[in-house]
Amino acid sequence: MANDIRYVTDVPYIAGFTAELAPEWLDFVAVLSGFRPPRRDDGFAWCELGCGPGMAPIIFAATHPAGRFHGIDAMPDHIGRGSRISERAGLDNLNFHALDFAAACDLDLPKFQYIVAHGVYAWIDEKAAADLRRFIDRHLAPGGLVYVSYNAMPGWAADGPFQHLVYALAATERGNSVDKFAAATARLKKLLDAGAAALRASPAAVAIEEQKARRPQAYFAHEYLAPAWRPLYVDDVRREMAGIGLSPIGSATLRDNFDSFVLRRAARDALQEIEDPDQRELARDYFMEQSFRRDLYGRGVDVLDENERRERLLAGHYAMMRPASLVEFAMGTEAGRLSFDNPVARHIVSVLAAGPRRLQDCSSETISGQDLLANALVLCCAGILSPVTARPVAVDSLNEILLDVLDSKTEATFHVSPHGMVLRFEGGLLAALRDGKPIPETVQPWADFLQALR
Repeated sequence: MANDIRYVTDVPYIAGFTAELAPEWLDFVAVLSGFRPPRRDDGFAWCELGCGPGMAPIIFAATHPAGRFHGIDAMPDHIGRGSRISERAGLDNLNFHALDFAAACDLDLPKFQYIVAHGVYAWIDEKAAADLRRFIDRHLAPGGLVYVSYNAMPGWAADGPFQHLVYALAATERGNSVDKFAAATARLKKLLDAGAAALRASPAAVAIEEQKARRPQAYFAHEYLAPAWRPLYVDDVRREMAGIGLSPIGSATLRDNFDSFVLRRAARDALQEIEDPDQRELARDYFMEQSFRRDLYGRGVDVLDENERRERLLAGHYAMMRPASLVEFAMGTEAGRLSFDNPVARHIVSVLAAGPRRLQDCSSETISGQDLLANALVLCCAGILSPVTARPVAVDSLNEILLDVLDSKTEATFHVSPHGMVLRFEGGLLAALRDGKPIPETVQPWADFLQALR
C-alpha cells in the first residue's frame, strides 16, 4: 500500500464476512427507505473497496452467477489469498485488483450498481478518502447504491485517548504490528491498574484483555494501530458524499431506520424540533452514542410510492437465520427491550422454517398485508429473518473450499446456503457434520437447520 494511505500493512487482516454488503440486503434497505434499487434484470456489477482477503466478493460471486464482481485492496497478501480461493472455486465472474484507491480510479471497469467499503473510511487519511470518493464518482452507475461503514462519533469519544496512547506506546516496540499491540497493551494495563482516569473512562481500555481473548490478534492491530485512525461524525461524512452527488438513503443496520426502535419518546420529541436532516441525524447519534455507522447512499435514485414499496417488500424472498426452536421474539435496543411475541410473528417463523420463500406466500386469510409486513420487518431487525436470493444455486463445493481454507482457530468459518445466506460456525462443528461424526446435543438444532437449507 502506498505510504500516503498510512494503514497497517505488515500483518494481513482476518478473513471476515459482512452480510450487509449483499445486493439483496442493500436493495432491501433502499426499498424500505422508499427508494428504487438498481435494476438487475440484465445482470449487474458490484465492487468492494478495501476487500481484505475477499470473502464477500467470493461468496457473492458464487451465489450471484449473473453478476460481475470486483475486489480492490492495496495489500498483495490479501488479493493473493482471495484470488487463490476464487480460482479454486472456479469463479469466472470475479476479479481482484492489488491497487490503492488512487490507482484503482484509472482502471477500465464497468459502471457499478453497487460499491461498498466496509471498515475502511475511518482508518485511512484524507487523501486516501478523497481517492475513494473519486473512485465512486467515476465508476458508480446512475441509480447505483454506495455502502460506507465507519467508526463514528460521539460513540468513540471516550476511547480516543486509549487509541492514541496504544498507538504511541506501540511505536517504540519491536516486531510486527501484532507484537507491538501486545506489548503496548501490557504496558497500558499497568497504567490502568494504577488508576489512570482517562483509561478507566474508556470502555475499550477496560475491556481490552477480555476482547483480546475473544478476537484474533490481527484484528486489534488493524483496528487501533492505523496512523490515520479517525472516527467520524455523520454530518461530515454526508457533506463529503454530497460533494460527489450522493444522497443518504438509510442505514444498513436495519433497526437504526426506525426511531421507535432505538429512541425513547423524549428523544424523539426533542429531535422533531430539528428541521435540517443532517443536523437531526447528527443529534440522533448523540442519543444513541453511535460508535459505528453503516450508511447507504445513492445517486440519481428514484423515489418509490407507498404502493410499490409495499409490493416490493412483500414480493421479496426471505429466510430464517436460525432454527425456529431457538427464536426469541424480543430484542434489546438502545431504547430498551422490544417484544414482538404475537401470532403473526410466530406464523411467519413457522412458515419460513420450511425454507425460504416470498413474504407474500406467508399470508393467510386472518393476517392483513400490513401486519405481515410490519412483523417481518421487526424479525429482520432482530436478525431472525434475512432477505435472500430468489434463485438457489449449488454451494456444496464452495462450502467445502471455505472449510478447508479458513483457519478455524483465528477466523470465523462460514456456511453458505443455496439462497446466498451466510452463517458463522466453529470449524469443528462443520467438519463434524461433513464427516458424520457425533455432535453435542446442544447444537443438534443447528445441525438440523443446516440440513434443511441444502
